[in-house]
Amino acid sequence: MITINDIKQSSEDWFRLKAGVISASRAAEFASEPKLAPMPDDFSYHYMKDNDGHHYYMSDGSKFQGKNKSEVELEIRSTLPPVYGDMRQGYMAELVGQIATGLPPEEMNFKQCEWGKEYEDAARAFFEIEMGLDVEVPAFIYKDEDKRCGISPDGLIVGEYKGKKVGLELKCPFTTKVFIEFVTCDKIKNEYIEQCQFSMWVTGYDAWFFANYDPRVKTKNLHYILIDRDQSYMDKYDRAYIEFKKDMDLMLSKLNLQFGEQW
Repeated sequence: MITINDIKQSSEDWFRLKAGVISASRAAEFASEPKLAPMPDDFSYHYMKDNDGHHYYMSDGSKFQGKNKSEVELEIRSTLPPVYGDMRQGYMAELVGQIATGLPPEEMNFKQCEWGKEYEDAARAFFEIEMGLDVEVPAFIYKDEDKRCGISPDGLIVGEYKGKKVGLELKCPFTTKVFIEFVTCDKIKNEYIEQCQFSMWVTGYDAWFFANYDPRVKTKNLHYILIDRDQSYMDKYDRAYIEFKKDMDLMLSKLNLQFGEQW
């Protein structure tokens, strides 16, 4: 883990640090898992039954066994390279574009984002007071010296919380409806779960607070839960990183580029 503290979040230098780097907010796209490839267009076969069972012979001479055509097609598809969804490919193209141009990722200026920025400091202060904890806010954290994955945490708990190293993700929902659903049902979007788990993967931390703050609510306007590190997510990100890095490097090579040239 490499922590950058000598700049401010949202500064020009901060945007430059993030260029081409896989981030927590896009963890769900980065770690999307592949699906079986479709059947090839030139698929053809002939059927034969012998003492060993049902066999289907491909036009190239290869043999597959199954009770019916659906079973055989599933077996054939499992031998083909898996296919990733458009969202993963699109995110990869964004990162490659940042490397190709040397331009940092553009920050969204939707009114929802502006609302979140306006109240983030207040949310953090309320959290510190209510929990009796100190929170530090590093500018950026790279997972390792490769600098291909990183996060800009909303906070890291100073010291430990109940024997654990813990981070903090703050959300200030633009609509009170979202806040109420979280308070009353602990309803969290899957992308936010991924964001917290990815942050633990990058930092090696044990847990991550997910907190919502809504200054419009007159009674309880801060709610939080603690999300523990889930090894299944860690394993998923380990697998995804190997394939994502390989595919991204291939995309870069087609432009005669290498990761790191953005800096």
